[in-house]
Amino acid sequence: MINILLPMAGGTPYFDQAEYPFPKPLIEIGNTPIIQKAIQYLERISGDKRFIFLVQGDDCSKFHLDSVLKLLTDGQGVIIKMTKETRGAACSALMAIDHINNDEPLLIMNYDQIIEEDINTILSFFQDNQYDAGVVTFETIHPRWSYVRLDNAGNVVEAAEKRPISKNGIAGCYYFRKGSDFVDAVMKMIRKDSMVNGSFYVAPCLNEMVLANRKIGIYPIDIDSFHTFYTPQKIKEYEEKIRKA
Repeated sequence: MINILLPMAGGTPYFDQAEYPFPKPLIEIGNTPIIQKAIQYLERISGDKRFIFLVQGDDCSKFHLDSVLKLLTDGQGVIIKMTKETRGAACSALMAIDHINNDEPLLIMNYDQIIEEDINTILSFFQDNQYDAGVVTFETIHPRWSYVRLDNAGNVVEAAEKRPISKNGIAGCYYFRKGSDFVDAVMKMIRKDSMVNGSFYVAPCLNEMVLANRKIGIYPIDIDSFHTFYTPQKIKEYEEKIRKA
């Protein structure tokens, strides 16, 4: 069993409510909601899997997001409704601690993106190389992303949020061989108060795993295979690419 954690409770500052009245997971790309595209991609994972969704409670009461998620997963997904803001994505992820603090593999994935790479190939790479954790990366230098720095053997030795320490940007996809390793790393990070701009992010928890001598790898992809929808313009660019194809 692999647990698939999809955090969906963050804000959407770049989307004007007048033009986009529905919550971001329900914004459509080519007549398909963003979250449906994410689930369709992750459903390809071989073997048993469990979806865990972190959602805003208001999105469920006003827009029935929980009903949508149940339909998309045949009622098998775990839906955790957030009623208050947390101190960042890593803190939000701990709301799922009852489901992920175990020896089962954990995949944390941004829902508002598309990776044009077979997910089973990615997971097999991390598993075959016996990595304790792994991230999908692409080449970039922009400070909007999180980053990892590698040693000469290609293993991660440092991670940073919103600070380019290499050209290896993280493409919003994190693998942990054991979910309990992620929980332990985040707990240590919080105890050290390792915040960035007042928030706890997922990427810096990898530093705690580095300190514990865990083996962390990367799966690099071409930047043209990575599409992220953090602004309306990015959605329009992707829709235009689909039309041209």
